[in-house]
Amino acid sequence: MRIHHPLFLGFTGVVGLLIVLVVALVGTALRDELVGLTRLEVDRQVSLARTITEDAAPGADPDSLVDALSAAIDHRVTLIARDGRLLGDSELDQAGLRAAENHSDRVEVVEALNGSTGFDERLSATVGESFLYMAEALVWNGGDSVVIRVAAPLAGIEATIQRSRRAVAFAGLAAMIVSLLVAYFLSRFLARPLVTLADRAALLAQGDFTRRVPRGARVRELDELALAFNRLTDELQARLQELGRERDEMQALIDCMAEGVVALTDDARILRTNRAARELLGFAEPPLFAPVGSIIRQPELRELLEASVIEAVRAREVRIGDGWFIVSGRLLDQGGAVATFLDITEIKRLEKVRRDFVANASHELKTPLTSMRGFAETLLEDDPPEHLRTEFLSSIRTNTVRLQRLVDDLLDLSRLESGGWVARSEPVELSELAVNAWDDLEEGARPRRDLRFEIEGEGLAMADTQGVEQIFQNLLDNARRYTADGGSVTVRIRAGAESMWIVEVRDTGTGVPSKAIPRIFERFYRADTSRAREVGGTGLGLAIVRHLVQQMGGDVGADSELGVGTTIRFSLPAAEVPTRV
Repeated sequence: MRIHHPLFLGFTGVVGLLIVLVVALVGTALRDELVGLTRLEVDRQVSLARTITEDAAPGADPDSLVDALSAAIDHRVTLIARDGRLLGDSELDQAGLRAAENHSDRVEVVEALNGSTGFDERLSATVGESFLYMAEALVWNGGDSVVIRVAAPLAGIEATIQRSRRAVAFAGLAAMIVSLLVAYFLSRFLARPLVTLADRAALLAQGDFTRRVPRGARVRELDELALAFNRLTDELQARLQELGRERDEMQALIDCMAEGVVALTDDARILRTNRAARELLGFAEPPLFAPVGSIIRQPELRELLEASVIEAVRAREVRIGDGWFIVSGRLLDQGGAVATFLDITEIKRLEKVRRDFVANASHELKTPLTSMRGFAETLLEDDPPEHLRTEFLSSIRTNTVRLQRLVDDLLDLSRLESGGWVARSEPVELSELAVNAWDDLEEGARPRRDLRFEIEGEGLAMADTQGVEQIFQNLLDNARRYTADGGSVTVRIRAGAESMWIVEVRDTGTGVPSKAIPRIFERFYRADTSRAREVGGTGLGLAIVRHLVQQMGGDVGADSELGVGTTIRFSLPAAEVPTRV
């Protein structure tokens, strides 16, 4: 309902009530006035009738006398005996007089007999009309007390009052119509600023701060209300913008944290999360006030978060999927809690790598050192035959070379991981470096003339020459070690996507189990430990290859099938081939 509706209805009710009151008051006042005038007139007529009656000749007929008086004053005249009998009435004949009621109890008759002028206003039981009665006592026929009464009919007064009321009602109705039109337009005029204010308030509640209430209302209070509303809108907009900036700054600060943060209400509903928490726990932006149980599916973590809103949770390691997290919770003063998640998965992995490295390095160093010490002690304490001496010294030399290679590989790997080695990119011919690496292996080790070596394709890459040579040496050395006589080693060079060269080193060796493929680029990892000890190697070659390839902007991967062979694949950026002019 618009505000001008109740205003209009209010105006209508007030005007209607005033018209009813005016009609009622006009009718009442007019009747009183007319009755008063009639009473004065009847009072004079009663006095006149009494005088005439008192001067009438003795023995005059009462009925004829009242008829003459009625004709003279044009009102009903009645002569009443002291005992209440009607002696004469201008409206009744002789039969009517005899049948008329006794009038001794009439108010005006009683008052007249008591010596005063009697007055009454009522419906006549004799003729059935309303009259204004006035009566006075007089002496009739030599000493009899009688009452002369004049009755003025009120029908004319009532008719006049009804006409007046109708006239006032019609005038009031016309005035009401005019007033209602004025009231309608006035209510619209007064309500328009309030309606505009209500519309602007609704827009303000929806977050629209661009609209203002127009000024210039002729009503001062409405204009002041519009001014206050506009000021309130400006202030609210400024405050909300300030709060929005603070919220965004806080959210940006929380999102920049490496720790995951989850704010909870006092009934364990999610109030706010940061980007790290959503990424660590693997869920999208949760709905506001979503229950923890509907978002967190991991039972231990869910129970921990629900308990954090009751009491503080000390730092605890929790495993979620394949990751490890340190979770802690702190209660807030206003209720609720804040839980933090620190991802220690990488730390756990590095700890395992460190333990594995220490164990593997110790093992790799211990095995040749034990052999060298045993052979050296035998040579020092005993005097073995010449052929055993030669065999022991040869074994010592082999283990020394193995240790030297292990130390060299460890130093290379350490240099690569610490950033001490920086690739010097230059155009290098991949096929040429692959052939050179194979030739170096053939010269430095027992030649494998029964092992077929092939190069397929060629390419010019932008890479470090020494780094590519070491990559080929390590990959080809592994291929030679794990490929039996009669097998083959193939280097295939082909163009890849995004200006990259794809290099594949394939062998027909023993292969690697599929479950071991993701780990073959780890340090000291061997899919078959017994076979690795038999064929030699430090277990660091593929780890060095991975670091070298990544330092030169490429990637590395592997495919293998047990008993069929292994393919090590790496990519390097292609060099721009100069055009001839």
